[in-house]
Amino acid sequence: SSWKKRNKWIREGVERGCTLHLRKDHPRRRNEETFSLSSWMMEPPDTASPKADGMMPHFMNLAASTHYTGIEQGFELTMKFPFNPKLGIDNPALCLGEDPGTDPEPAARVCVLRKDADGNFGFHLQMELERDGHIIRQVIPGGAAHLAGLKDGDQLLQINGEYVHEQEHIRVVQKIKASGSRLSLTILDDASYEKLRTDKISPVSILTNYLPESCPRPRLCLVRNEGRGFGFTTSATGGVRGTFLLTVEDGGAAEKAGVPQGARLLEVNGESIVSFTMSQLAKKLQQSGSRVVLLVLESSAWDEYESRGITPSIVFADTSSLPYQPRKLHLVRCPQGYGFLLRQEKCIGGQGQFLRELDPGLPAEVAGMREGDRLLGVNGQSVEGLQHEDIVSLIQASGKQVTLLVISNEGDRFYSE
Repeated sequence: SSWKKRNKWIREGVERGCTLHLRKDHPRRRNEETFSLSSWMMEPPDTASPKADGMMPHFMNLAASTHYTGIEQGFELTMKFPFNPKLGIDNPALCLGEDPGTDPEPAARVCVLRKDADGNFGFHLQMELERDGHIIRQVIPGGAAHLAGLKDGDQLLQINGEYVHEQEHIRVVQKIKASGSRLSLTILDDASYEKLRTDKISPVSILTNYLPESCPRPRLCLVRNEGRGFGFTTSATGGVRGTFLLTVEDGGAAEKAGVPQGARLLEVNGESIVSFTMSQLAKKLQQSGSRVVLLVLESSAWDEYESRGITPSIVFADTSSLPYQPRKLHLVRCPQGYGFLLRQEKCIGGQGQFLRELDPGLPAEVAGMREGDRLLGVNGQSVEGLQHEDIVSLIQASGKQVTLLVISNEGDRFYSE
């Protein structure tokens, strides 16, 4: 037999944990050799070492005792591996895998999304009876969420650095819509979240980029040129490119837009100015026309972001200074109805639900509804992803009163762009 076959027999015998005898007649040497092996792993042939009869295989950790007993040559392979229930078999060749040890500690991950060409992030956010918080569902394969690393069943913890796990669902959906074209989500896989829940540990304890509520957020401000300029001047600090502070004029357009005095400028019209020179920044502002969107941060907050290893950006932005804010309308039905028509229309993000044909003096107009408002929620539930008929049913099922969350048509276009 070839040594290839013999090696196969040796392996099969050792794997079965038995004693294997291989015998071969040899024309010149008639003896029997007995070997006890501590490992069956084969060594590559060593040209410098002698081979018995020119065909003898080599073994690692070989302890041999030779007995010349006659015409047959034998090999006795005996398993002598100590076994410890905790450590396993003391033989690397027979270890099928490493001891996994204890389960890894739950770790959150940050996913940064950018809307696709259709203006979508490519996932749905849901609340479920058997779980707390907000759950990622219906992740579209190849979509923005999928490419950013989101998976079905992930637990949402933060939006743009803000802890939202315990917030009202409609507010969380609203924050996502208000994020514009970029969105930062801190999430936890469902198994890790379940472990935290079982151990009664708050998810906030595992967040490494958690910003306390007391930490000022970058502020997104829409500044309109009212004929006297934007109402601020910029100055470079320390001779470092991309580091600009704003001096805000009293009563000027920037102050009216909510730009704080001495704020640090981060972005202009959605573009980071971290690599800008003063002349490049001036040119960018001149090209903005009659309005400019600034992302700024109070200068006193910069050190806190640096100490936490966080780069302040639009994904952390507070949008409360923008003129376009969602509005909550409470309507009480009268005998003539609510006095509006809900229509599904095409918009930048695909399809949306818009409020049309308001009847003068009826509940919708009295509550503050405006022609062309976009519907975002019904009674605290987001209408994102719902069919038109389902939304109508939600309103009808409310009985004699309903609470609607809406945003102006201009605001809808602003955030979509």
